Amino acid sequence: MADKCKNQHAQTAGFETAPLKPAPGWRGRVALSDSAGNRFGVKDWARCLADPDSLCKNGETLKADAGVIVSVKKLRISSKNLAVVVKSQHRGPGLVNLVRSLMPAKAIRNFRTALRLNHNNVPVARPLAALWQKTGPFTTRSIYITEYIPTSANLYVFIRDNNSLSSSPNSTLKRDLSRQIGHIFASLHRVSLWHRDAKASNFLVHQPDKGRYKLVLVDMDGIKRYGLRRQSQRFRCLSKLASTLLWHRSINMTDYLRTFKMYSNLTGLGPGKRRSIFRNLARRVVAIRLLAMAKAAMEGAGAKKSTVNTGQKPKNILIIKPSALGDIVTALPALSSLRASFPDAKISWFVRSEYAPLFDSVDGLDDIILFDRKGLGSWWYNPKSFAALVRLIRRLRQGKFDLVIDLQGLLRTAIFAWLAGCKKRFGMKASREFAGPFYTHKIAQDDDSIHLIDYYQKIVSAAGASVKSYKFNLTSTKRAVDSVTGLLTEHGIKSGRYAVFVPGSAHAFKCWPVGNFAALADKVTSTFDLPIIAVGTSAEKAITGMLKSTSKVPITNFAGLTDIPQLIALLDGAKVVVSNDTGPGHIATALGVPVVLIFGVTNPARIRPYGRKDAVAAIEPESRGREIENSDPRYAIEAVTVEHVFEKVTYQLEHYAKKPGE
Repeated sequence: MADKCKNQHAQTAGFETAPLKPAPGWRGRVALSDSAGNRFGVKDWARCLADPDSLCKNGETLKADAGVIVSVKKLRISSKNLAVVVKSQHRGPGLVNLVRSLMPAKAIRNFRTALRLNHNNVPVARPLAALWQKTGPFTTRSIYITEYIPTSANLYVFIRDNNSLSSSPNSTLKRDLSRQIGHIFASLHRVSLWHRDAKASNFLVHQPDKGRYKLVLVDMDGIKRYGLRRQSQRFRCLSKLASTLLWHRSINMTDYLRTFKMYSNLTGLGPGKRRSIFRNLARRVVAIRLLAMAKAAMEGAGAKKSTVNTGQKPKNILIIKPSALGDIVTALPALSSLRASFPDAKISWFVRSEYAPLFDSVDGLDDIILFDRKGLGSWWYNPKSFAALVRLIRRLRQGKFDLVIDLQGLLRTAIFAWLAGCKKRFGMKASREFAGPFYTHKIAQDDDSIHLIDYYQKIVSAAGASVKSYKFNLTSTKRAVDSVTGLLTEHGIKSGRYAVFVPGSAHAFKCWPVGNFAALADKVTSTFDLPIIAVGTSAEKAITGMLKSTSKVPITNFAGLTDIPQLIALLDGAKVVVSNDTGPGHIATALGVPVVLIFGVTNPARIRPYGRKDAVAAIEPESRGREIENSDPRYAIEAVTVEHVFEKVTYQLEHYAKKPGE
């Protein structure tokens, strides 16, 4: 509902805005019009935003990391559908974030910044709403909503995909882009602002009404006031942008100089100062490039020794792959290869506590080292967490590992590999978060190989494994089978005569619509006379319950009723499993049961059922290149039809009446 204490509207920077209280504990401010001239009342916004938690659901996720989720979706307001970008941020643990939560919410700061920039003729994505949740004096959540700019691409992608940009017919376009960049940075400078993260991906290029291309600034987080180092901050945005673009074949130092001159003309920088300033800026960009080249050379030298002769066979091996459930299952063939190559070695697995029960059903592993990620997150201010971290490090070092293989490729896992004290640490060359320096051997993925199982096999082979095994060695335990048999009997379902649906996922963009699952259930039950069991975690009871209430045929809801060993036993007895790209689906793949995995923007070629292309339901699953995800809307999971998935289910049931290999 609207804020009754502040029901007056405010005219801010040419936009009419108003306060809002959309839900208990939430505050906000909204724009009362959009760029098309549509008008909205406060009551319209109150109805539209009544459930802030739903804003990050059922949309196309563009980014999801470090407590930040950015997604594109449609909002229904005042009988109109608005395409919007929703950026949701959660306050994470730590003293710094606690202090920041006492400041105005980032959403309202971005909202005000966008209004101010628009007032100063800086092209920005039009702000629509800012919402934030308060718990006492602390801001715990922040949601910023802007208009979505269709048929746009970030500046780097735009330049990358326009191969003819450097030819003479396009020189006018390059000059125009330089002029717009100079205008944006100069407009910021005139109001004592600068962009500390002015990389190419924070600019969008679009072509309204097939006219000239226009640049739009989309990241408000990086907009800051000048500090004490005003002079260096004034030009740092130029060098930052140049460092992300200058080494593309279509961009050269002349383009950089042209942009610098335009910026200088607009900000009144005298000709006498320009030469020395540009020389320093050019040196800075070249230095960034040389550092990148040196790093590449070092990695290249490391690649030459990537396949090593470990001399004596290792006695103690540690595999680091703490999460998530499906990713751990995908890494099991690497364990199988190591066990076949080193039958006498002790092999341990570094895993998060919640996924450790999986290894009750895995053969070939000797020990697990538990990683309580949540409990250790406060180690730097919580004495108990610090003591637990010390114990974990001591446990790692007591292992006296001869070989550590990190299949996660993140900074924290690479640090734990280093803390283990092992002299041979293998990881991915394309690791994230600057994890590379903590490995002694960085293994590159083959250009003609996309699937992660093949990549993991290359890593363990480089570590000395002489046998390649593609077995998952995943079996149901007797205790779990007995428990699941009793559960099935309790619900009147015959063992071995049911289908399992997995409609949930930890990521909303991986979830096939519940209505589609319901329609598929009708087809499967009527055609094959199979009862349907929906599975998921306790947190996914809502989505499985929605499936049950939506479907025209009975659905048995097992969400939250099975632990991991019981889930394995349940999947092992299924006639067919239909799943989103999530843990249970990959478990079914490892068990060899008939399975159909539904993929959206995630590249199926990387993690699909190995050797079973027929088990994938997706749009163009084999033609997406090497990217992990592709945000192209045509790959959205909503585009996968019920008929397509049903065809895959029919094929699985007809061709895999028995498990593959039986």
